Amino acid sequence: MSTAAHKAVAPAKQRDYTAGAWAIRVFLVADVCVYRESLANALANDGRIEVAGASPGDIATMAANMAEPAVVLVDTSAEGGPERVRTIASAVPTARIVAVGIDDREDILLELAEAGAIGFVTAEQPLDELVEAIEAAANGELRCSPRVSAALAERLAALRAGSRRRAGGALTRREREIAALIAEGLSNKQIAGRLSIERATVKNHVHNILGKLGVTHRYEVASLL
Repeated sequence: MSTAAHKAVAPAKQRDYTAGAWAIRVFLVADVCVYRESLANALANDGRIEVAGASPGDIATMAANMAEPAVVLVDTSAEGGPERVRTIASAVPTARIVAVGIDDREDILLELAEAGAIGFVTAEQPLDELVEAIEAAANGELRCSPRVSAALAERLAALRAGSRRRAGGALTRREREIAALIAEGLSNKQIAGRLSIERATVKNHVHNILGKLGVTHRYEVASLL
């Protein structure tokens, strides 16, 4: 790459690809040569994409660094996909990563997201949807199929609930006692009478309980005990 061409390539965050003024510079990482070349050729025929290069995973970080892509497509259909995404995200931090050929199991999706993937494309999705995911990633947006989106949302909700349950372990003895009474449906006045303490004291405890559990309504407490 010439010095002039090298300087012309700006980090993804400095360009607004939605305006259509720039082709999105993409690098493809896939181990299977036939698949890699076929996908690279298909993307090169799309006017919105500039294929900066393609390589197998073992030399991907070095090659991608030289190409300075806005988006890196990573074939994660083989074993070790999350680790490959993590390695590339660390080596090429300015590039947005789209995981291609994903297994839509919730645990794998979450691993890919935590590793640094911002886009998710299954093996069943057509080329147009892959290009849409590339465009979204170049602009810092998440684009994935409704099925993948639902799986991610469900997994994140489960993690959030687990975090709240762990927070319940941080309640003091008195807070756990009051939380149990809240779960029974007692009001602050009734709790104060049951425990022979001031109503204002109960109110303060309830405020702390809701904060520690990460909820905003009393009725949510019961599900976290």
